[in-house]
Amino acid sequence: MSAALADRRTPRLLLERIGIRDLPDIERMQADAQTMATLGGVRDPAATRGMVEAWIAHWEQHGFGLWIARDLATGAFAGRGGLKHAVVGGRPEIEVAYGFVPAFWGRGLATELAEASVRAGFEELRLDDLVCFTLTTNRASQRVMEKVGFAFEREVEHANLRHRLYRLHAAAWRDLAK
Repeated sequence: MSAALADRRTPRLLLERIGIRDLPDIERMQADAQTMATLGGVRDPAATRGMVEAWIAHWEQHGFGLWIARDLATGAFAGRGGLKHAVVGGRPEIEVAYGFVPAFWGRGLATELAEASVRAGFEELRLDDLVCFTLTTNRASQRVMEKVGFAFEREVEHANLRHRLYRLHAAAWRDLAK
């Protein structure tokens, strides 16, 4: 695994490879109904622990995964995001994922984290394409995807709910970066 993928900074975020030390922050995030309204619903501590353990295992297996996002100025927990394997619409994909607690909404931080994820996926992992998806009603997340360069591809069913699937190809991203 590239050490550069484990930890990085954006202009306003410190991104660190997720670890079991982050469980209390993730538990608080996943117990909050407002936060989890578009992220699969509230989860209890046991389910959250299972997810964190799976995210840690993803890093160990693939050499990349989700980061914990902390406010660079204060160190406060802001959310989580990064790259992960997912089956979407029946196909294996590499997803750009992100989720923030409400205190950090509306600041452009999801876009910042998504941009760092895309850069890692295309520049360091040399992936051909990436996907993002969200509920059909989550216009804020769709806007993040569009700002980063993702294009709407189709609607899919994920976790028994309709989602909008967006895709970004490496060649299109390189054209955008010019």
